[in-house]
Amino acid sequence: MTVLINRLSDPKGSRLVRKGCELTATERKLYGKSKMLRFVAGSEEPIYPIGYTQHKNPMAKKRSVCSFTPEGREDLHDNLKFNVPLMRKMMKQPLYNRSAEYADNRISLFSAQWGKCSVTGREFTVLEDIHCHHKLPKNKCGTDKYENLTLVLVPVHKLIHATDEDTIRKYLQILNLRKPQIAKLNELRRMAGVDAII
Repeated sequence: MTVLINRLSDPKGSRLVRKGCELTATERKLYGKSKMLRFVAGSEEPIYPIGYTQHKNPMAKKRSVCSFTPEGREDLHDNLKFNVPLMRKMMKQPLYNRSAEYADNRISLFSAQWGKCSVTGREFTVLEDIHCHHKLPKNKCGTDKYENLTLVLVPVHKLIHATDEDTIRKYLQILNLRKPQIAKLNELRRMAGVDAII
């Protein structure tokens, strides 16, 4: 504090004041309770008190985790809870007339979605169940980028694009979706340019 007062002093007095601009929500949360919080007069910018800065000690990983032993590798890959053999089949599946970006993003999505459908949350069991849906369709300038793709079950994919009332009713009976799932489905239908299901 002494250094700050000395550095921010001029002939008229200290430029360090106790009141200034309104703090943001994050600043209030981190430093709002500190009695050492000061502002630079004129600019009214806060000077965060070093003594009030908080941190967490970095936690070391388990000693059993190791790339060089079978047991250590087991612990290392324990977080891969999804169906790895199915992902390997996806990797080997030939995708004709598709970009390399599409193929790579499919595999990344399978991992990110924990091998589950993004709408129903059901686990994929066979390769034929998995459909990669373009949120913004290709005919509407949709790309093969990661953020434009999602993996869904075949009936869900048919339901996203369905416009016939009988088809919609049929797939709704098959899937038996709850309200949050219908909301996700309607969002995908809206992006595809199809009316929402009421």
